[in-house]
Amino acid sequence: MNSLLGVSLPVYKRPDQLRRCLVSVIEAARPHGVPVYILDDSGDDTNLETVAAARQAYAEIRHIRNPSTLGIDRNILNSVDACECRYVWLLGEDDRLTPDAVGTVLKILASEPAFVFVNYSTVNEEVTSVLREQALPLAADGRQDAAGFLASHGWAAGFIGGCVVNRELWRKAPQDPYIGTYFAHVGVIFHSLHGREVQWVAEPLVLNRCGTTAAFTWQSVTFEVLGGWARLMDGLRPLYGKEVCDQAVQSFERAHGLNSLKFLLYLRAGGAYDRRHFETYIRPARRGMVYTAAAWLVARGNRKLIHMAHRLVSRVRQQRGRRIAGY
Repeated sequence: MNSLLGVSLPVYKRPDQLRRCLVSVIEAARPHGVPVYILDDSGDDTNLETVAAARQAYAEIRHIRNPSTLGIDRNILNSVDACECRYVWLLGEDDRLTPDAVGTVLKILASEPAFVFVNYSTVNEEVTSVLREQALPLAADGRQDAAGFLASHGWAAGFIGGCVVNRELWRKAPQDPYIGTYFAHVGVIFHSLHGREVQWVAEPLVLNRCGTTAAFTWQSVTFEVLGGWARLMDGLRPLYGKEVCDQAVQSFERAHGLNSLKFLLYLRAGGAYDRRHFETYIRPARRGMVYTAAAWLVARGNRKLIHMAHRLVSRVRQQRGRRIAGY
């Protein structure tokens, strides 16, 4: 077993996606003997058949079933804690690794970085087309002080597949202040990184499955999840200061297109925005008469028509994107 790097997957109840993910992980991990940890939060036997098949294909699979359901934050944190390697690469159950991903990261780890951010590509739900080649437009591998990275690019680490964690530093940081934000792993990572540097890999080594909100396990709490980033920054302010954390909130909002009608239409198409969300989150925000009126109309718009329009736009985007196969 490779003791330098392990891959940890916090999983729930998507066995078909997990199966596809594991195929890509095993292909990348096998030449290096890297162990794969599956932290199962399903609370039932949903994933047993998938895990058993993966074990037949690769002996370095460890399946850990949580005795009770932990939820998103705690299971991600548990995924790092359970790994016995010096570094832990987190990965979602519907993500995919590129074939050379593990070998590339192992070379980076030879310099013993405090944290590695791995760039990723955004792909469609079927994982057949690249929608965005790079989450961050990085030309080459490099490093940056943690405060600067948090302010400008910290939002990208909200995607767990971009995070390779130094467990020695991870264990020194508190977890409880960040649980409940939906980004607890980012809180622990940047708490441990205060005064240190982020090492990044420019080449996308992970495929991040995207599309409608139906692709996400947290669709029913989309607004709570998105609001969690600001709560996370409140927790990091004592370390990084108001300016850095305010910039991190602004860059998060820009990166995801929050507070735009385009984003509300996207949510409406996926069934994650309706009248209840408008009354709870949009109206109280008082973002201007025109925006509020338009948001009101979107919340009441015909979801089927908006969904059809979104699918049409998505197909055009997919046709323009680079085609991929084998995932």
